[in-house]
Amino acid sequence: MCCMRPVFARFRRSTVWGFPTPDAVLALAACMIAVASVLTGNPMEGSPAVTLPVAIVMTLALLWRRRMPWFTVVLVAAAGLAQSLLAQSPGSLWSLAVFAITVYSVAAWSSEALAAVAGAGFVGILLVEERLHDGVDYVFILLLFGAVWLLGRASSYWRGRVTVAEQRQQQAAKLAAAEERLRIARDVHDVVAHSLGAIAVQADAAEAALQVAPARAAEPVRAIRDTAREALADIRRVLDVLHDEDHSPVRTPGLDGIAALAEDARVTGARVALDLQIAEGSVPVDVEAACYRIVQESLSNIRRHAPGATAAVVVHQHAEELTVSITDDGRGGGIGPASGAGYGIRGMRERAEQLGGALTAQPAPDGGFEVRATLPLIGPSESNRA
Repeated sequence: MCCMRPVFARFRRSTVWGFPTPDAVLALAACMIAVASVLTGNPMEGSPAVTLPVAIVMTLALLWRRRMPWFTVVLVAAAGLAQSLLAQSPGSLWSLAVFAITVYSVAAWSSEALAAVAGAGFVGILLVEERLHDGVDYVFILLLFGAVWLLGRASSYWRGRVTVAEQRQQQAAKLAAAEERLRIARDVHDVVAHSLGAIAVQADAAEAALQVAPARAAEPVRAIRDTAREALADIRRVLDVLHDEDHSPVRTPGLDGIAALAEDARVTGARVALDLQIAEGSVPVDVEAACYRIVQESLSNIRRHAPGATAAVVVHQHAEELTVSITDDGRGGGIGPASGAGYGIRGMRERAEQLGGALTAQPAPDGGFEVRATLPLIGPSESNRA
């Protein structure tokens, strides 16, 4: 059964002479049945000179039942009315089926207003045909084709809902993909910016040492090697996410890695004071990761824009939030954009906001630059439950 679904789907999407293949098959099958019925005189509704062209027109009109349903209504109604005036009203089973398909099609594939007008007009013509030959099936016509019309409208409504649901699903998938790309971009930026910044500073130190004391260049060269290897490993972990079917997030160091960040900054010449007050094991993993990346990016900015500056990193845990502060005196060189418009600062702000927190990055009142973030320890949903 599952193997037949792709074949059936291709059949529905294919066309014959510009018409949907299912409609072409339906019209051809109905035409063959109608012609056979007329030629055999079963039932006899008048001269074949009248009933045969009517049968061909009525059945082949089904070709347009989805593309131009109003045109199908016009052809079927006109052909049926012509036979009623020249011979006998169509009353065979195939003509009843054609009438029902026509009413259903105009209700299912037209706008609500057009479906109402065309459906009412078509049923009205059927009632006129019934009256021309003193028929008594008025209630039957109203009930049968009224029900068919409602079924067509229900089909149209259902298709509309399915289409909207599919569009929403596609939009959700696009949004999820965009968020994933943004997350990966932030991770790549944090890793590359931090590592390249450290390598650049160590390279400057090695170059200076080579000019005055070549032996002292060994230490910064080793630092460059270790930093490059760590960066390569981090980049591989980020890229592995692209091949991970489970979309497992990149493992980011937590609060236990902040001390190493401060030490790395000291090695590159910055004077960093660290104040870390955390209750062990009580901070959510995503909050730890955001805190680590904020400190990492801030120290990288200090290394790039204020080399040799004195910095203070303060991370305190409170009852419901984690506060992070990274400030520098800016005395080692020029600072970055005061507006905080860089990609790194924007990434830090996005990390904080995703957790329901906030982050500011601006020049400090007494010079230098400061980054302050507040990261809630309890998400909005958990807070509501509490």
